[in-house]
Amino acid sequence: MTEPNTPYAWGSRLATIWQQMGMSFPINVSLIASEYTTRYPDPISKIKGHDVSGIEGMLIKRESKTDWVILYDATVEVPGRLNFTLAHELGHYFLHRHLFNEFKCGQDTLLDYESKNSRKREAEANKFAGYLLMPLDDFRKQIVGETVTLNLLSHCAKHYGTSLTATTLKWLEFTEEAAMLVVGRDDFICWSYPSPAARKLGAYLSPGSPVPDSAIERLNCGRLIDGINTNIRVAPGVWHSSQEAEESILLSDRYELAIFLVRFPLANFSNYDEEDVMDSFQFLSERSQGLNWKK
Repeated sequence: MTEPNTPYAWGSRLATIWQQMGMSFPINVSLIASEYTTRYPDPISKIKGHDVSGIEGMLIKRESKTDWVILYDATVEVPGRLNFTLAHELGHYFLHRHLFNEFKCGQDTLLDYESKNSRKREAEANKFAGYLLMPLDDFRKQIVGETVTLNLLSHCAKHYGTSLTATTLKWLEFTEEAAMLVVGRDDFICWSYPSPAARKLGAYLSPGSPVPDSAIERLNCGRLIDGINTNIRVAPGVWHSSQEAEESILLSDRYELAIFLVRFPLANFSNYDEEDVMDSFQFLSERSQGLNWKK
């Protein structure tokens, strides 16, 4: 069988093998790394925590044994973040191990981050992680016939063992809906990311823009159940100059952030032109603020 040679092909193949074996979600990245790579002369033989400050994950070749080791930040307490880090390093193994003997990936900066090739490798490792942990066929099954809210996406995040942010970005990447994820702190926007359909509408809020007053009022009134508010309809002029929207909010106490999912259910695209769309994981890789979920 021909070896895959793209992030999508590698991630999809491994996710398919996992499902064909009757294994349940979330995908156990450590198990795949230790079992699947034994077919190669340079397998991954060890996965363990490290205490190197500022380094989220590492993939290192041991010259004495010609095998590889994945190291991860042992202080990380969030399972979704850890799972994505392990999958990211596994992506480096399948896609890039012939290039270097060592990969060090930080949360805010990456080794040789200013290099275009380095950014490309990190984006590819992130894409691999997304396709492995959240295969599209299964993701679509989780949401079919449902109105997508942060509550539903939180369920999907638990199903896949990923962060809510990474899960939502994955949905935005493949959905045909006009929708946008917005992350804010202290009444100002950290970043926003629209789906392809929402991008056609010009739905984007730049970092530093104020969070809409009505959304701040909802947050201040505390009308959230378990930190999440179900969809409410908001008028044009709130999240988009001419589009009515449906808004749901989640509060993240851990990061002191407000997360907004904004959908535009009545959007008409006849008057909007197509724009180039940045891959969601490439986007998240370039955002070291917000939830810092590039890993």
